[in-house]
Amino acid sequence: MKINFKLCALIWAIIILVICIFAALKQTAVDTSIMALLPKYDQKPLVNELQEQQTAEYANHVFIMVSADNKQSARSAVNTISSELDVLVGIADLTQFVDYSSTQMDALYPFRFALLSDSVTKKLQIKDYEGPFQSALNALFSPIGAGKADPIKDPFFLYSDMLLEQKINIQVKIEDTLLRLTNVEKPSYLLVLELHKNPFDLPTQDHVMPVLKKIQQHMGEQGIRVSYSGLLLHAAKGAEQAKFEISTIGLGSLLGIVLIILLVFRRIFPLFQVLLPVMIGCLVAVAVTCLWFERIHLITIAFGAGLVGVAVDYSMHFVCESYLYTGAAVVRKLFSGLLLGLISSVLAYGGLALTPFPGLQQIAVFSATGLIAAWLTVLLFLPLMTTKNASKNKQRPLPAALILNRCKDAFPTLDKHPKMASVLVITVGFISVGLFFWATPQDSVRLLQTSPPALLQEDQRVQQALGNSVNSAFLIVSGSSREAMLENEELFRQQLNSLVQNDRLVGYQAISQSLPSLQRQRQNIALVTQLYQAKLDAYAHAIGLSDSQKTLAYQSLQENQQTLSPETWSALAMSAQWQGVLEPRPTGEYASIIRLQGHLSEATIRQLQADAAADNNINYVDQVADISATLAQYRTKVAEWLFIAYGIITVLLFFRYRLDIWRVMLPPITGSIIALSYAVLINGGYNIFNLVALMLVFGIGLDMGIFLQESRGGVHTWLAVSLSTLTSLLAFGLLALSQTPVLYHFGIIVLPGLLVIWLLSPLMQTSQLETR
Repeated sequence: MKINFKLCALIWAIIILVICIFAALKQTAVDTSIMALLPKYDQKPLVNELQEQQTAEYANHVFIMVSADNKQSARSAVNTISSELDVLVGIADLTQFVDYSSTQMDALYPFRFALLSDSVTKKLQIKDYEGPFQSALNALFSPIGAGKADPIKDPFFLYSDMLLEQKINIQVKIEDTLLRLTNVEKPSYLLVLELHKNPFDLPTQDHVMPVLKKIQQHMGEQGIRVSYSGLLLHAAKGAEQAKFEISTIGLGSLLGIVLIILLVFRRIFPLFQVLLPVMIGCLVAVAVTCLWFERIHLITIAFGAGLVGVAVDYSMHFVCESYLYTGAAVVRKLFSGLLLGLISSVLAYGGLALTPFPGLQQIAVFSATGLIAAWLTVLLFLPLMTTKNASKNKQRPLPAALILNRCKDAFPTLDKHPKMASVLVITVGFISVGLFFWATPQDSVRLLQTSPPALLQEDQRVQQALGNSVNSAFLIVSGSSREAMLENEELFRQQLNSLVQNDRLVGYQAISQSLPSLQRQRQNIALVTQLYQAKLDAYAHAIGLSDSQKTLAYQSLQENQQTLSPETWSALAMSAQWQGVLEPRPTGEYASIIRLQGHLSEATIRQLQADAAADNNINYVDQVADISATLAQYRTKVAEWLFIAYGIITVLLFFRYRLDIWRVMLPPITGSIIALSYAVLINGGYNIFNLVALMLVFGIGLDMGIFLQESRGGVHTWLAVSLSTLTSLLAFGLLALSQTPVLYHFGIIVLPGLLVIWLLSPLMQTSQLETR
C-alpha cells in the first residue's frame, strides 16, 4: 500500500501545532524543588498536614541577620536595608518576631498559681516543700530581676521561676522597636521576609535574589555583615547551578554534534534532518507533560534531553540510508527496526508511569511522548526531504561509513571465537555477583544537596544565632479536643524531661510549657495551696512578715486561683509561634508539634521512636529520614521495573530474533552492569539516579543492537550507530563533570555504559553479513 507522506505529514504537523497551542495557553510553571519529584509520605493525613505546616514555617521565610562592630552602625544598617526591601512589596512582606519582653509576659501574672515551672511542679508533687522555700529566700536576698518580686502576692517567687523557664530559649528581644539577637558577640539585629509564593517559584527567585545580593554587597563595602537563612537561598542556588550546567554542557554537546555531522556529511542539510525529529520530540514532550501535570520539573527537562541520545538514532539511520534509497524505500527498509526500537524504548521508559512516584511518572510521560513524536517525525517528515538526496547520491556510500565498517570488520566475532564468549559471560557473571553482595545503596538526602558549603555555613550561623536547632526531627501530639491534646502532651513530656535530665536531649519546645491543660492548672493550684499550708508560716517568720501580711498572702492565693483559658492565652503575643494549634484539623482532631533541640544520638532516636510507637497519640517525624526512606522506596521500584522491562523486552524480541537474541541483549546488559560497577567503585555505592540513568543506557543500547541485527551488515548502519552513540555521549556523558548531584549521577552511568555497548556491539555481529 502506497503511503501519502504529504497528507500524513500535514496531519501530524496540525497535531503538533494544536498540542503546543493548548500547552502554551495553560502556562504551566517550572518547578525546581527536588521534593516535588517525591511522593507524599505514606502516613496519617494529620501527620502529613502537620509536616507540611512545619516545613512551610521555614520555607516561606528569609531571615536576615545584620551585624556590625557597634550598635549604632548595626541599627543604621537595619533602617537602610528595610528601605531597600521596599521594592519587594507585593512579593514579600517585612515581618517581626514575637515580643517576649517582661511587659508582655506580665500579662500572665494573674495566673501565677496555675502556671508553674516543671522543676517546681516536680518538687511539689513529691512534697518537697523545702526546695521552693529555700529558693524563695535566696531569690529575695539575691534578686535576679525576672518578673514581679512580691513577698506578699507571690512569696515563693513562683511567677519569676516560671518566667525564667519560659525565656531560657528565647534569643531575640525588643530593643527600641528593633529585634536584637542576644546569642551573638557583635551587635546584631534581625529582619524577616515572608514570601507570598513558593520559594521554588522561579519568578519569585528572580525578583528577590538580586535585591538580597545587592544588599549584601553594598553593606559589605561599609563593613556591615549581612547573613541570610532560608529555603529561598538554597532553591535559587540549586536552580542557578542546574540551569548553568544544563546550558553550558548542553551548548558544548550541541556544538560537538553539529561539528561531527558536518565533518561526516560535509553539508548543512543533513544536520537539519538529524536534529528536526529531536527538536519536535522535545517540543511535543514538553507540551504533553505541561498538559498532563500542574508543574513541570527542571530535572524532567534535563533527563528529557536523553531524547537526543535515543531519537537521534532514528533520524541518523534514516539520513544515512537516504544516500542510497529514496524516502519511501528507506521507510520500508528501516520500518521494522524503527518500530522495534520505539516499542522497546517506550516500554523501558513508559513503565515508570505505573509507579506511585510523581517524578518517575513525569519522566515517563516526557520520554515516551517525546520518543513517539520523534519517531513519527522521522517516518512522516524526513521522506519528503530525502528524495532528491537519493537520486544524486544513489550507490555512493559515505566515506566515513566505509572507514568505520573496515574498523568494525577487523573486530573478532563471538560466534567464531566461543572461548571469548565464555570469558565475557564469566566476567559479567562475576561482576554481577560482586554487585549483588557488595554494592551498597545510597539513599541519603545528601544526594539532593546542591548548596555550596559557604551557603550552608551562612545558614547555620543565622539559625544558631536565633537559637534554632538544625534538627529535622519533631513530635506530633494529637487529641480529640484541645484539652485532651494538652493533657497528652504533658504526659509525654515526662519522658522528654527524663531524657533531658540524663543529657540525652538538649531540650524541646511545646505549647503546654506556656499553656498547661486546665486539669494541670487546677492541680498546680492545689499543689501551691499545699505549699502555703506547709511553709508560709516558716517563710513569714524567716523574713519577718507580720500576721496581717501573712493573712494578705493567704488572701492573695484565694483570690488568684483562676485558670488560663485557651481564648485568653491566644490573645497574648507569646501565642504567635503556636498559631493554629488550638484550631481543629480537617480530621476533627487537635494536634501540636513538639520541637526537639540539639543533635540526637542514635540511641535517643530509637528511644523516641519506641516511646512514640507505644502511644497512639504521639508520632515521631524525622523529615530527613523520611526523605531517605522515600528515596530507598524510589530506588527499589526503579530496580524492579528495570528487571521487568528487561524481561518483557527479552520475550518480545525473542519472537523476532529467536536464538540470535543474545546479539541484541548482551551488549546493553553488559554495558549496564559495568556502568553500575564503575559508579559503585567511584562513589562507594549506587542510588536512585544511577538506576534511572541505566534506563537511558538500556534504551540506547537496545536500539543499537536492533539496528545492527536488522541491517545485517548494512554499509551505513555502523556509521549511524556510532554517530548516535557519540551524540549521546556528548549530550549525557559530559554530565559526569556536573557539580549538581542529580546530573552527575546520570553522567557517571551513561558515559561508561554507552562506551562499553559501542565496543561490544561489533563482537555480536553475525558472520554472515549482507553484501551490498
